[in-house]
Amino acid sequence: MEAPQIFLSHADEDAFEAALLQSYLERSLVDLDVRVWSYKRDQARDERSIGVSIRERVRESVAVIMLVSQFTIASGAAQWMELAYADAFGVPTFVLMHHITFEDLKTKSGVPPLVLEGQCTPAIDWRLMEPDLRGVLRK
Repeated sequence: MEAPQIFLSHADEDAFEAALLQSYLERSLVDLDVRVWSYKRDQARDERSIGVSIRERVRESVAVIMLVSQFTIASGAAQWMELAYADAFGVPTFVLMHHITFEDLKTKSGVPPLVLEGQCTPAIDWRLMEPDLRGVLRK
């Protein structure tokens, strides 16, 4: 059986924070043999259709973690498509709010209604999502 995969979504400007989170998750979830996939580290450079690849990586994942910041809003629809794929495929989604609150996020145009307050955790409290993430991984 292949190791379960978590899809980590983030804006380019949040790559450093995402890399730290990715490394931590792979170490802390080693008992569940989890792999955390992110575009910057894991996307094949010779992939012709990146959009199709991203959709398939989300579909193959047991969970999606979205690191949402002001850069997510500024970058447009790319991260929101990943959220839409997760919703379409029924993949549980965890949203980490990085230097932005849910209230601030909802005042911005272009934010899809798929972002639910119950999914959101302030990035400072990122460890709080681990028990729920473990629950999803054990299913």
